[in-house]
Amino acid sequence: MDPSQFLTGKTRETHIRRDAQGRWFDGAEELEHPNLVRAFDRWLERADDGRYCLRNDINWAYVSIEGPPLFVRAVHLETAGLPRLTFSDERSELLDPRTLRQDESGALYCDARAGQFVARFDRHAQQQFEPVLQEDAQGVYLALGTERIRPPLVADPLQPLVQRAAH
Repeated sequence: MDPSQFLTGKTRETHIRRDAQGRWFDGAEELEHPNLVRAFDRWLERADDGRYCLRNDINWAYVSIEGPPLFVRAVHLETAGLPRLTFSDERSELLDPRTLRQDESGALYCDARAGQFVARFDRHAQQQFEPVLQEDAQGVYLALGTERIRPPLVADPLQPLVQRAAH
């Protein structure tokens, strides 16, 4: 059989979507099984064409993402150095403070996965910055090491830093 004919009539399009609050749906039905939700969070990737997809060891399919592709679930403040962030996909990495920004409501965002994804801090994670939150004559800032980080207010926090700088 010709391999190109195997996919004839098949599609990788789905009705699976995640809303801006991080809830997964199949069409109008919310997917509530915790293991499925965790798996979908872990499988979220970008397809070769730049669209979001769910990809595991067996297959992949397109999904729609409203809001940020990742959420910061925890901030681990270390005695020296940068905070380590834990994301909704259960991966962790050091925060690049240059990518911190906030939207009109004060929600914090940062770039993740080497600038390929944007992550929004959930309320719990954002509150974990409290020990390093300080204020001076210029206003509120995060005291990270010897740096004073003042996340700028941006109109579109879902734009990765790299793309914002390129425009």
